[in-house]
Amino acid sequence: MHSVQLRPFQPDDLTPLVALWNRCLTKDPIREERFWQLFLLDPNFDPRGALIAEQDGNLVGFLQVVSAGHLTVFFVAPECRRQGIGSQLLEAGLDFLQKLGKTRIACNGYAPYYIFPGVDVDYAAAGAFLAHHGFTVTSEPVAMGMALEGVRMPEAVRAQREALQAEGYDVRLFELRDTLPLLAFAHEHFPHWHTSVLDGLQRGNRELMLAVRSDGNVVGFTQWQNPHNDPPTGAAGRFGPFGVHPELRGKGIGAVVFYVLVEHATASGGRYLWFGWAGGRNLSFYERVGCRVTRQFQL
Repeated sequence: MHSVQLRPFQPDDLTPLVALWNRCLTKDPIREERFWQLFLLDPNFDPRGALIAEQDGNLVGFLQVVSAGHLTVFFVAPECRRQGIGSQLLEAGLDFLQKLGKTRIACNGYAPYYIFPGVDVDYAAAGAFLAHHGFTVTSEPVAMGMALEGVRMPEAVRAQREALQAEGYDVRLFELRDTLPLLAFAHEHFPHWHTSVLDGLQRGNRELMLAVRSDGNVVGFTQWQNPHNDPPTGAAGRFGPFGVHPELRGKGIGAVVFYVLVEHATASGGRYLWFGWAGGRNLSFYERVGCRVTRQFQL
């Protein structure tokens, strides 16, 4: 068995690393530019946590951990598996986090810079590897999607929209005057998505649907094809994040925002809506509006 050396990521690793990624993570192909955006431009990226496994001068494995306490991705060349390379990478990654004072690590759930919310169940060997090293499944998020052909706002939702308008709520596209109320709303109620909203606005994304009270305060929002969510140019049909003020849930605001967004998307030529992470209470909402599970994960 040839010895394996572990080292931090270096600039010249980009091309061979992406090539190895595409050999290993066959359900999740990636381009160099997208890797550059999601990883190298992540404010938390640290080469010391982006670990390369090299054998005879060839890149044979990769694992990344970030200071927030997340294991974001890992893989080993198919012909080099079962040689302990993955275990060496994981041990080095855990050591890096322990030196930062971390006592817990999650794979994955690293919002907003995530590609997948967990380990796809079809990557069974990866799930078994994590279980062998002491990881336990904490939730099972899913990816979902729906075709937009023929989708119309139900009459009950249309009536709800009219009732909300009578109460002083408006559901409409983002306007520049909404910037500060939107950022304040995201910061207070959805702090893990605040960066996504801000970055999207900085990149020129205006595809946001808002629920706004008569006093100008934002009480609900969602995004459509935000380039931050799937950089560098966005992803056709990408939906979310999506949130409603906690004290106003149950009033139908979410359903109205969703269907007004669908009307806007179809009028703009959209034919499919999808998102990479759903679970818990919001899963039943998405099922009711017609979304179907497309992938299953373990966090």
